[in-house]
Amino acid sequence: MNKTLIVSRELCEQLLTLEDCIPSMRDTLIAASKNEIKMLQRMMIPHDSGNMLAIMPASLLSTNVTGSKVIIFPGPQAKKDRTNQGIVPLFDTESGALLSIVDGEVITVIRTAATSAAATDVLARKDASSVAIMGAGNQGRAHARAMKLIRDIKKVYIWDMFPAAVDAAIEALKPAMPGVELIPCGSPEEAVKDADIVCTVTSTKGDAPFLKGEWLKEGSHVNAVGACSGSAREIETSVVKRARVFYDWEEASMRDAGDLVIPLNKGEIKKEDLIGEIGKVMTGELVGRENDSQVTLFETIGISVEDIAAAQLIYEKAKAQGLGVAVEI
Repeated sequence: MNKTLIVSRELCEQLLTLEDCIPSMRDTLIAASKNEIKMLQRMMIPHDSGNMLAIMPASLLSTNVTGSKVIIFPGPQAKKDRTNQGIVPLFDTESGALLSIVDGEVITVIRTAATSAAATDVLARKDASSVAIMGAGNQGRAHARAMKLIRDIKKVYIWDMFPAAVDAAIEALKPAMPGVELIPCGSPEEAVKDADIVCTVTSTKGDAPFLKGEWLKEGSHVNAVGACSGSAREIETSVVKRARVFYDWEEASMRDAGDLVIPLNKGEIKKEDLIGEIGKVMTGELVGRENDSQVTLFETIGISVEDIAAAQLIYEKAKAQGLGVAVEI
């Protein structure tokens, strides 16, 4: 009987590093654009509590693994109590064996920041040295650390609707980013006006954009991360109009990226205005940044093949180091 390796949240935090995950997400985005994956769009079941069950299946054909992230996106009470959980069961496509069950919460945070970093590395100016983080939670903190790994970051501007969250983020980032100036900001405009890289990583679920195109510094790059449904957005149409726009996976972006879907439906932009998938920039099929004065935008909703790739990375590292708990299921 095949044994399944169980990898706890604590162990996932130890094994899944941004340093390892960034190149893995680059490879995964390339695979997605080269049709070397099989993937279904995210399916969600909402509940009266505000909790939503999300199911995100995908297969990596090159490594013969398949699986699905199964996770609760928390409503207000679950978010407050931090009781929501998620898992990624990982299967072998040839034998059908359940290889591993990996914690899904850690994967979501790390692979999202790593994906943004992989995109930023091919779109942002090489001399970019400052970052604006808009949304000071775990995802915002991970993005700050991820940007430092791909550019020589000297300053991080941090804004959140709740000033206490900004203070907490600065305290958390100090030991992780020594020598970097961490600057609290009282408004979105203050945060982005001097930033070379902008990351919007709030938990918005509605059409309430807070980032304006005219605020952006010439030559800046934007990662739009936090709005993950067709009815939600963080950035105004003026940002999209000003930028050279890329996304992670066309099929999902045209359904769930409200930052793009809303202005498309309103006729404010055309699909032809969008350049294409970021994986095609990484392979050289598409041109990314054309000059140092251009504004670029990476719109990401997070796709399930990223979760599978991250889960496989954790599984392989745990197996190689003799970690985790092997059980018969």
